[in-house]
Amino acid sequence: MPNGLLLDHCIEPSGLVNAGIFATALGVDLADLLRVAPTQRHLKDLHVVICLVRPWTRTASDSWIWYCTKRLDRFDGRTPAAMISEDRCAELKDFLEAGQALTDLWPPSIPLHYTSGEVRTAANG
Repeated sequence: MPNGLLLDHCIEPSGLVNAGIFATALGVDLADLLRVAPTQRHLKDLHVVICLVRPWTRTASDSWIWYCTKRLDRFDGRTPAAMISEDRCAELKDFLEAGQALTDLWPPSIPLHYTSGEVRTAANG
């Protein structure tokens, strides 16, 4: 099962987030996940945010990278992770649902510029 599909299976019937499945879905070490989201409340908030941004990222792992590193101008350069740690999930969720932060795919594509004269044959070819 691709990691992205595991996001749908992170919530237990009790409503708790299964941190092990969530870490696997994000492609991160469980200890790293728990360092960023140490409580069930933080895990639930993180899950909400990841599920919101997942359509705009290439993979669930990219969603995690976005969450940990993307600085949001609207919130004085705070990352989504900082917003969650400050218990500002509702604010962040409203911002994301309005589509203000998710206008381009993440991570941004790196433009490749070359001309056919720059293409070289393989050294062993």
